[in-house]
Amino acid sequence: MRLLDAITRLYKKTVDNAFIELNKSAKPGGIVFVGDSITDFFRLNEFFHGVYIINRGIGGDTTDGVLKRLSESVFDLSPSKVFILIGTNDIGENKSYDHIIGNIALIIDKIQNKCPEAKIYLQSIYPVSKAKDKKIKKFIVGKRSNEKIRRVNEGLKRIAKEKDVEYIDVYSHLTDEDGNLKLEYTIEGLHLTVEGYRACANVLRPYVSENLP
Repeated sequence: MRLLDAITRLYKKTVDNAFIELNKSAKPGGIVFVGDSITDFFRLNEFFHGVYIINRGIGGDTTDGVLKRLSESVFDLSPSKVFILIGTNDIGENKSYDHIIGNIALIIDKIQNKCPEAKIYLQSIYPVSKAKDKKIKKFIVGKRSNEKIRRVNEGLKRIAKEKDVEYIDVYSHLTDEDGNLKLEYTIEGLHLTVEGYRACANVLRPYVSENLP
């Protein structure tokens, strides 16, 4: 586990450095998606055509990680919109509800302070699946549960209202009749298939395109 943690830290540092270099050629006023692997693997430019989108997702990241990298992931880009999706790895690491909600509230505060012109969209954390199916890998889903995710999402909805940011319920568009992430939408219970990302894109599209010239 220690080796895996070391590899993960090295990966995140490498990606952070890449973001710093990429920011030198980025255009201000773009749309930034920030988050963990769910965002990292989202082929945004293939779903949202004719829009300048910058992907700032890092696999394995947490709310603590996003807080530490806001400069290279958001501030330096002077974005017009920021879409936030973070927290599933915090749940997987068994971090407390208050820790997760508090960190996401702080992320919003810092973006509002540094990028007051940017419109912020806070996505619900996506569901997982622990269905009895051979494709589901419970060791990857880990300690996550939809009960925990729904509780955090209720908190996200509340802080979005308090901080006057747009909350986007993606969660309910991805679940089956049993409340699990739909099998056709997931690779192994946590990460999404192309079909899953298409469903997300359909939910997000009106928010991505609103108020664009």
